[in-house]
Amino acid sequence: MSSSEPKCKKDPRIPQLAEALKTLADANRLQIMCYLSCGERCACDIEAKLGISQQLTSHHVNVLKDGGFLKLRKEGTRYYYSIDSKFLKTVNDVFGEYLDYRNVECGRRSNTVC
Repeated sequence: MSSSEPKCKKDPRIPQLAEALKTLADANRLQIMCYLSCGERCACDIEAKLGISQQLTSHHVNVLKDGGFLKLRKEGTRYYYSIDSKFLKTVNDVFGEYLDYRNVECGRRSNTVC
């Protein structure tokens, strides 16, 4: 193994990935993401389906939106949320580049990554 610094130490996407993972590190937020993976939903639908209060729903969708995971669309007095698939793909790609279980499990990490 090379004595130079690992690529992940110099990669500016690593702190961004850490922030994204912190955003997801809540059971309610993960449930919201799972529910929205089926498509755009009104805030009231999220609240009803997950059985959480309006205030809690609002807090969690705002954290997800501010973190880049959700897009917001307003129609009249209703707010509709959907997953920002481009942002989610970026997070997934960076995570997979460094922590893809298939590479870690099999010891197939290359020195260019490590």
